[in-house]
Amino acid sequence: MKDDTTRQRMIKEAQDGLQAIHDIQVAFASVYGLLAQVDAQNFKGSDGNVIQKFAPTWRGYSDTFTQSLSKTETLAAKGKAAVDTFVKNIIPILQNTSMSVTDKATRLTFFTNNIDQNDQNVKDIDALILAYDAISKDVTAFKATFEETMTQVGNKLTTDIQRANDDIELLQQKLDAQLEAAKKLGIAGGVLSGVGGVLIATGGLAPLGVIVGIAGIVLGGLAIDAYFNKVAAIKTDLANRKADLVILQGQQSAYNKLSPDIKIACTDMVSISTKLAILTGVFKTVKSDIVEQNQHLTTASQADTAELADIRNQQIELAAASYANLSEILETFSNGWSTSVLPAST
Repeated sequence: MKDDTTRQRMIKEAQDGLQAIHDIQVAFASVYGLLAQVDAQNFKGSDGNVIQKFAPTWRGYSDTFTQSLSKTETLAAKGKAAVDTFVKNIIPILQNTSMSVTDKATRLTFFTNNIDQNDQNVKDIDALILAYDAISKDVTAFKATFEETMTQVGNKLTTDIQRANDDIELLQQKLDAQLEAAKKLGIAGGVLSGVGGVLIATGGLAPLGVIVGIAGIVLGGLAIDAYFNKVAAIKTDLANRKADLVILQGQQSAYNKLSPDIKIACTDMVSISTKLAILTGVFKTVKSDIVEQNQHLTTASQADTAELADIRNQQIELAAASYANLSEILETFSNGWSTSVLPAST
């Protein structure tokens, strides 16, 4: 009912599909781990705000894929049962030359029911293909956003570190200038002690000239206070910017450490889309076989008279060959599912 070349091709296609499922599951888990690390860093984007959390969105895609896998397993099991029923039970009845009325009724009922079931299977497969295609599109869009965001993070860290270094250099220059000016003016902590000495020397009652001199000393003291306040403010700003720099350098170090894994994650995202295309290719093959079965079964049911027995039998044989092709994929899927497909994570 089928040549060995077709059989081997069907088996290979099913094996590739199972491997694709396994690879996609591994990639989803690996990328999620990296995204969780990125989210924990609270990196900032070009707008200065903390970037979006990527891991929850990615987990949503992974969960959707797992749900689609469950539907795939269910559909494959139903398909395998239908094939087994056809091959083991229906074909002998259809090929029976001494057909009773009961057998004929059974055959006609099968034709009707199986065609209807095949139509539903085609709809279910189309829904799965759309679901997997949607995941692929989501992953592709996610990758573009993630890559762009990570580039912005890296650029902003570089810019912010440069700005912090520039600020520190400028503040240090201001501080050095203030200290140098103070040194030249001989400003010292004990300057204001002269006021008390003058008052004592004059006995508290000083002529106008002395009072004016005292006022100058007092005003000079106020200027000195302003100077020390200014120096203190510069020192505070300098300390703050140095602290900012330490934080930024720590974030850049974390970013640089994650960068190789970020690149790997982006490659895995591309791989997921590629593997999904392989998986949907298997479904399209299954759909093609089911559609072919329906065509043969429909023709056979319409030729279910003694006069058209040859046509009917020919169509039954063709339908059986199509079922045999489909059975190779479904058998391979069924036998390899438990070893290839990872259990759903919680």
